Amino acid sequence: MLKLEDYKIMSLFPGQPIGDPQVSPDGSKVLFTYSQVNMGEDKYDTHIWLLDLKKKRPVQFTHGKENASNPRWSPDGKTILFTSSRPSEDDKKDDKEKKKAQIYLISTDGGEARKITGLKDGVQNSVWSPNGKTIYFTSAVFKGEKRKESDVKVLRRIKYKGDGRGFYEGKYTHLFSVPAKRGKAKQITDGEYDVTSPVLSPDGKTVAFTGNFDEGGDYSYLRYIYTVPAKGGEPKVLLKRQGSVGALGYSPNGKHLAFTGYEVEDPDLVWYHQTQLWVMPAKGGKPKCLTADFDRTVSAREGSVKWSPDSKYVYVRFPNHGTSHIHRVSLKGEVEALTEGKMNVGSFTMDKAGKVFAFNASDPMTPYELWTLDDGGQAKRTEMNKALLKKLRLVEPEEFWFTASDGTEVQGWIVRPRDMEEGERYPTCIEIHGGPRGAYGFTLGAAEHEFQVLADYGYAVVYTNPRFSTGYGEKFCGEASGHWGERDYLDIMEATDYVVENYDFVDPERLGVLGGSYGGFMTNWIIGHTDRYKAAVTMRSISNWYSFHGTSDIGWMSLPTMELNWGKDPWDDLERIMEKSPITYIKDMVTPTLIIHSENDYRCPMEQGEQLFAGLKKLGRTTEMVRFPNEPHGLSRMGKPKHREERLQHIVR
Repeated sequence: MLKLEDYKIMSLFPGQPIGDPQVSPDGSKVLFTYSQVNMGEDKYDTHIWLLDLKKKRPVQFTHGKENASNPRWSPDGKTILFTSSRPSEDDKKDDKEKKKAQIYLISTDGGEARKITGLKDGVQNSVWSPNGKTIYFTSAVFKGEKRKESDVKVLRRIKYKGDGRGFYEGKYTHLFSVPAKRGKAKQITDGEYDVTSPVLSPDGKTVAFTGNFDEGGDYSYLRYIYTVPAKGGEPKVLLKRQGSVGALGYSPNGKHLAFTGYEVEDPDLVWYHQTQLWVMPAKGGKPKCLTADFDRTVSAREGSVKWSPDSKYVYVRFPNHGTSHIHRVSLKGEVEALTEGKMNVGSFTMDKAGKVFAFNASDPMTPYELWTLDDGGQAKRTEMNKALLKKLRLVEPEEFWFTASDGTEVQGWIVRPRDMEEGERYPTCIEIHGGPRGAYGFTLGAAEHEFQVLADYGYAVVYTNPRFSTGYGEKFCGEASGHWGERDYLDIMEATDYVVENYDFVDPERLGVLGGSYGGFMTNWIIGHTDRYKAAVTMRSISNWYSFHGTSDIGWMSLPTMELNWGKDPWDDLERIMEKSPITYIKDMVTPTLIIHSENDYRCPMEQGEQLFAGLKKLGRTTEMVRFPNEPHGLSRMGKPKHREERLQHIVR
C-alpha cells in the first residue's frame, strides 16, 4: 500500500499569481502583484512588479521577506502607495503590531519606502485623495470591553467572527485618514456600525460608503449608502431601500454615484436577486437601474465600478457562460463587451484618459497573467508563469452542453485522463463548485489544478454549472432559491448520464463525486439520495442546517433563514429545515466517504463535518475524516502550501 507521501502532486500555484493591476495616470506603466508558492517556508511570497508598456519585461519593484500588496499610484504618478507588514526602522524588535499590514509610500523612481501608519489592527482599503495630499483607509476600532491580562471573549453583538479573519468581538470597521507627508492618523467615523466600500468624491470633500446603521443591522444582509465629510462629521443616509448595495463609484464630474446592488419585494422572504448596476444623483435622489434589460449579474466586489473620464460610461465585469469580461455600460443602459475570448478577467483599472486598460486574466491552460486593452486591441503582456507551466502536466478541458430534462441548456467541461489509451474506460470524478452562486469556467486556478491532479493520476474529471450557477441569467440562477437539492441535484445526475452516454472512456461503474462548501452540501445530499457513485469526497461541507444557523459566521443572516426557510428561523419550521439537511438521510448513505474539513472554518464550521463523520461511523459505513488545523474555509485556494498539497494527496488516495 502506498504511503501518503508517495502520491506526488504537480506544482502548486496561487489562485491568482498576478493580481491587482494598476495603470499609471499617464497610461505608460502598470503596477501589479505577483505571488509565488514558497514550499520551503510553507507560505506565499507576494511582491509588487512594474511593467513599462514600451518594454517587454516587467521588473520587481518591492523586495524583502515580507509581502507587499495593494499598489496605488498617486494622482500625479510620482509616488506609489502599498501595504505591507514589513517592520520599519521605528519599530521595536518585540513590536507585535509590526505583523499587521500598514501603509508605505515610495517614489516611483524607487528608493526607501517610508511607513506612514502604525495602527494596532492594520489598514485596509487604502486610497489617495484626488489632490494626493491625504490617504484614506479603514481599520478596526475596539468598542467592547476587555480585562487586562485576560484572554476571555465577551460577546455582545452577533457579528463577532469571520472566516479567514478570526474573532473580532467588540470591533467595528471605521474610516480613517492620514497625511501623505506623514502624520497622525485621524478617525473619521465612529459608532457601533461598520464602514465598507468607501469611495471619495472627485473634489475630495465627501466619502460615500456602505453600511447599516439600523437597530439590529447586524442581523441583516442589507447594506445602504451613506456619506460623510472627508474631514469628519456626522454620516448621513443617501440611499436606503429594500435591497443591498455592494461597490460604489463617483463619476468624474461629481454629478453621479454608480453602485452595484439589487432590490427585493420582501427582504424577509426573498434573498437572491441578480446584482445589477445602478446610478443616482451624487447628492441623493431616485436611482436608475442601467442593466434592467441585461440578464446577467454584475461583479460587486469593492473597487469594481469604474467611470469613463467624460462621465458617460460605467465599466464593470459580467460573467457569461464560463467567462468573465469587462463591459461598458452607458447611462442609457446600453451594454457592450470590451474584452473577449474564452477566458476570465479578474480585476481591471484604466489610465486618466480612459484609453489604456490593464487587467489580469486566465484561460484553461494558463494561470492569471497581465493583459492590456487599448486602441490596438487586447494583448497578454507578461509570461510570469512560464517556468511554472513547464512543471505542470496539463490536459486541455473539453467544453460540452447538454439539455436537461426540463429543456434548459447546461454547460460543462470534461478533462480526459493524461496518457489516455483509446478503447479503455477510466474512473471518472464529478466535481461540484461552491457558492452556490459561483461558476466553473475557462480559467486555471486552484480548483482546476485539482482537476489536473486527478487527470494526472488517470481519472477523467467532469465539472458543470448546474442551476444556481452565475452567468446564465436570473431564472437559471434564482429559481432554485429555497429548493436546494432539487433541480440542481437533477442537473448533476443528468450531467453524469450525459458523459456516460457520450464519452466512451467514462466508466459508468467507477464514478466518484466530490465538492466543497455548497459542493460539499451537494456531495452529502447526493450520497443520501443515490448509491450510483463508488466513492465521495466531501469538503468544508454542510450537513445540518439547524446547527449551521448558530455556528456559521453567516448562518444567522441569510442561510438558511432566507434562502431555504422562507424567512423563518430554523426553530419556527423544524420540519422544513431538517428536510433540507443531508444529515436527515444519513441512514441511506452507503458510499465510502472521505470528509475533509478545516478546524478554523467559520463559514461551514467544523461541527458540520464532525456530525457526518460520527453518524457514518456509528452506522458502520466506510468513512474517514481528515482535519486541517489553523486553516479557514478557503483551504484549497489559500491554505498553507503544505496543507494544500496534503489535501490533494488524501483526495487522490
